[in-house]
Amino acid sequence: MQIQSRGKLKKFAVTGLALVTSSLLIISTAPSSSAVAVNYKPLAKASCDLSSKTITFLSVLKGHPTLRLWQQGFLDEAKHLGFKTATIAAPDDADWTKAIALGEGILATGTDGLVLGFVDPSEKDLIAKFGKAGVPAAIGHVQVKPGEYPGVIAYAAFDPAVWGTAAGLAIGRKLNGKGGVAITEGGFNPVEDGVAAAVKKVLNAKFPKIKVYAPVEEGFDPPKAIAKAVAILLAHPDVKAAVSTTGAGPVTWAGAADQTGRTVFAIGPDATRPNLDAVRDGKIYAIAAQPGYEEHQMAVDMVAQKICGKNPKNFANDLPAPIVTASGLAPYYKVVDAVDLRK
Repeated sequence: MQIQSRGKLKKFAVTGLALVTSSLLIISTAPSSSAVAVNYKPLAKASCDLSSKTITFLSVLKGHPTLRLWQQGFLDEAKHLGFKTATIAAPDDADWTKAIALGEGILATGTDGLVLGFVDPSEKDLIAKFGKAGVPAAIGHVQVKPGEYPGVIAYAAFDPAVWGTAAGLAIGRKLNGKGGVAITEGGFNPVEDGVAAAVKKVLNAKFPKIKVYAPVEEGFDPPKAIAKAVAILLAHPDVKAAVSTTGAGPVTWAGAADQTGRTVFAIGPDATRPNLDAVRDGKIYAIAAQPGYEEHQMAVDMVAQKICGKNPKNFANDLPAPIVTASGLAPYYKVVDAVDLRK
């Protein structure tokens, strides 16, 4: 696999602001065997020749461990299906205006397919432009309604209420129905809000003696997030467990437990290596194995099928996000081990 860096894009004007975006990473691909996955079986092969076609991943938080896992699912499947190039386009922070600027540049230079890692309402006009240009787009990680984002052909995601409910039940049982539970979110958005609401709902219904505290925004900077979790623990001595709805949340709560010397039965999403290690080492209780890698494999598959003239079978595609404790980590380590070998 050959990796080329195009360097920093020139400045784009977005709502009157001049923004310098992160680099585009362009990867020349060649067909390969299908990548390992846990909760999705990717296409065995493309239904047409894609060797002259390009595909782009557009998102934010380029260097975030969770987003890197998404990107690898995208890259592995693009390589497997034989795309000429696969491009990662994302700013390093969570600024969607920068992502839109990158998208406008990609629209101007051209791509044959688009995968959106997460999505924001501010991108609606941009995505519609891709649609008008005949570029199929699929969303990973977020449930959307048909027509909500004109130009989107399908999504591959998970149901926030399902894993939030499962996490709440697991925490309630682990606490034997007593104590306090903290909830933290990377940022307040429909996906994370949905998980948090499901946790609170099931705990209130099934474990009325457990006090559920209002969600706190932990953000995406690890030291600051840990400091916020530490503050929660110091302010609320009854907190014995926590649910984070963001991919770095397991590391956040493992760090807070270390700093305070408290035992915190925490659950957070995403089967990244740091999160798996936190469960393995007993730093947190479990992960919710959101299918980030598989979602973006599936998004590539659906875009590829559309390029080949076939519509996705379903617009809505929800994959499992099981709660995984230490005894069930092995399949997820196989995924991250395989990903690491391809870096």
